[in-house]
Amino acid sequence: MSSTVSTDFLSSIIGRPVSVKLHSGMLYQGKLESIDGFMNVALSNATEHYENSNNGLLHKYPNEVFVRGTQVLYISEI
Repeated sequence: MSSTVSTDFLSSIIGRPVSVKLHSGMLYQGKLESIDGFMNVALSNATEHYENSNNGLLHKYPNEVFVRGTQVLYISEI
């Protein structure tokens, strides 16, 4: 089975800080703990913002946050 650039990228950023933007405009930033083929994401030490981090902190999650893959617009490494 061959891997693709996207799966190589996603597996390479596990354990690193990422931004996860949702279709709703919400932005989560935290350490990527896991991701699956459906783009379901688990983050630790996550913060929640609207649109971008300059809009101010809405919530800080001291434990893990799970984001459903159908809501993910993009994931980027910080």
